[in-house]
Amino acid sequence: MTTQATPTTPAVSITRFIYRLDGWLDFVYRIFGYICGSLLLLLGIYITYQVIVRKLGGPVLGNQELVGGYILAFAGTWAFSYSLRTGSHVRIDVLLPLFSRIHPYMRSAADWMALGSVGFFGLITAIKTWEEVAESRCIRTNQAGECEPALANTYLIGNFLPELWMFQMIVAVGFTMLAFTSFQWMLSMIVRGLLEIWHKRSGGDVAELAADVQVVEEAASGV
Repeated sequence: MTTQATPTTPAVSITRFIYRLDGWLDFVYRIFGYICGSLLLLLGIYITYQVIVRKLGGPVLGNQELVGGYILAFAGTWAFSYSLRTGSHVRIDVLLPLFSRIHPYMRSAADWMALGSVGFFGLITAIKTWEEVAESRCIRTNQAGECEPALANTYLIGNFLPELWMFQMIVAVGFTMLAFTSFQWMLSMIVRGLLEIWHKRSGGDVAELAADVQVVEEAASGV
């Protein structure tokens, strides 16, 4: 005897799509997190080599501070989204137990406020950094009417002076990703909450919203 499958409602379909979208975004964040972590590990090895070689009188590669600054500009900002989504960032939870005792919703409000603050901070920093990128790309105009970019004050390789806007853009993209992650996460939770209310009022079971989704989300995010 066969049983008829329960028809999938729009609320269930949209909720599952949101879960899958969150899962694939987490997969992208995880890749960036691994890349940034590997770069920081290589930077640590590079600095250790420089310190040991200087003590032993061996050949020094040079540009330690410059290379370290550029790697930190990339690895220190592009991993923000991964840290936020996996809870790897530093949180100060001194008042959260107090909020929970006062009212259960106060902790949720504090979490929402914290997530919104991170998004606001990332957005403002991204806007200001993109303004710096635009300014550095054309710091002045020469006699031919062409824009001249701002250059670093230290040679990277040989006589090559890198243009500052390239590295400023790396930082700007990192903070843009942080702002996107924060607001996308908030929007995802809001939409899923509204869909859950809609599904309940339509007589559906809340368990249907998470069916066949948790495995997809966890496998993609690796959290």
